Amino acid sequence: MHKNPKGAVLRVERKIWGITRSQAFWLLLAALAWFIESYDIGLMSVVLLPFKQLFHLTGSNTGILVASATVGIVIGVVPSGYLADRLGRKRLLVASLIVYSVLTFLTGFAPGWQAVAVLRFLAGLGLGAMFPLPYTLLAELSPKRVRGRVAGILDAFLSIGYFAAPLVGGWIMATSGLTTGWRVLFFLGGGGLIYAGVLALFMPESPRWLKAHGRELDAARVLARMGPEAREEVAALEVDTTPRRPFVVVWSRPYARRTLMLWLAFPSILFVFYGIMNFMPTILTKEHLTGPAVLEFAALIMAASIPGKFFEAWLVERVGRKAVLISFTLIAAAAALLFPTVRSDVGIVGIGMVLAFFGVSVDPAIKIFSAEQYPTAIRGTGVGLTEGVGRLLGGALAPYIMALMLSSSGIGGSFVFIAAVALVGALSVAILGRETQGRVLEERVQTAPAARAL
Repeated sequence: MHKNPKGAVLRVERKIWGITRSQAFWLLLAALAWFIESYDIGLMSVVLLPFKQLFHLTGSNTGILVASATVGIVIGVVPSGYLADRLGRKRLLVASLIVYSVLTFLTGFAPGWQAVAVLRFLAGLGLGAMFPLPYTLLAELSPKRVRGRVAGILDAFLSIGYFAAPLVGGWIMATSGLTTGWRVLFFLGGGGLIYAGVLALFMPESPRWLKAHGRELDAARVLARMGPEAREEVAALEVDTTPRRPFVVVWSRPYARRTLMLWLAFPSILFVFYGIMNFMPTILTKEHLTGPAVLEFAALIMAASIPGKFFEAWLVERVGRKAVLISFTLIAAAAALLFPTVRSDVGIVGIGMVLAFFGVSVDPAIKIFSAEQYPTAIRGTGVGLTEGVGRLLGGALAPYIMALMLSSSGIGGSFVFIAAVALVGALSVAILGRETQGRVLEERVQTAPAARAL
């Protein structure tokens, strides 16, 4: 150990997956936060079938119920990016976890589906505030050559949560019954309130953000635990403070092309994800699968995205972000076209797993790609806007569209639409995207002085 010029003790730590033990610990902390969030989001796919029996939901009711949390997420995610740039990534991460955990717990007392929809909308505000923060924060805590790998590992915990939700849900429904079981599931979702305290104690703030806000000593303390590579990246950089109107800056040169690309690609990729996560149990039921096997098969399909994300984490640092985004999305589109043509149970689950392996496992690539498009001063704002647009078009509208299409066009028409949307995402990255693999995160806002002053 020795001290740097700021007086912070520099630690020499062994590396795990190319990062220090401290960075691996921070990755685990963020991953568990996302695991809790993914369990919360995955609940809706579990309670949808019993809700249809208990509350006699129409196709429109189902769309409203599924979309309620996502609408809240859309509203919550946009200001969260701006607030993260102003107030800090960590502070907002902890606050958002507290908000949605309390509201999820209260959902267990809801008297009917309308109250559930309202509470899920309110919880969505907290969920939305949290969505962009783990990977934005980890991107700023990781060295450039492993940022994509870290994002893939982090995102795998989302899939673990999505996988766990139907399994836990199926077991609780079987043991507690439909009337009580769905309430127990929401009560369990309140456990995130305890974990918020863990994050407050052990998760550091981004040293880039600290440096931009004049907290040099606090930044040096975090940098001392980041290893020489990441330390050197940050120490020599000059960081701008957040512009007065960052929402305008993301649409000025040179960021306008990047923003347009993300606003096309992000919702297209998320549409595939939400189609699989929210409607797979319903789709399997339409394919004449019945009983507890429906939730088990849905969990198995979502489980395919767990090894898929670890594979993506390995591949994205070897072939680059664009190659992964384009290839994974196109393969998912092909699987979506094949899905309605399969008739056997094994074939349905098998193609569904291929769809999840590529269509869901591409998510960490688009997330880290988004964070790498903007400098620190507007990164939260840029990512928040991208998440907001993505979750409005690919999340909030997608479940409603899927519910209506399943009622009117059946499985065949629905999956053709999923494939077409995925194709739009792949083309937007291919035509408008710029490769960011191995680049140091931009720190200065590169725009005209007049725009920077906005």
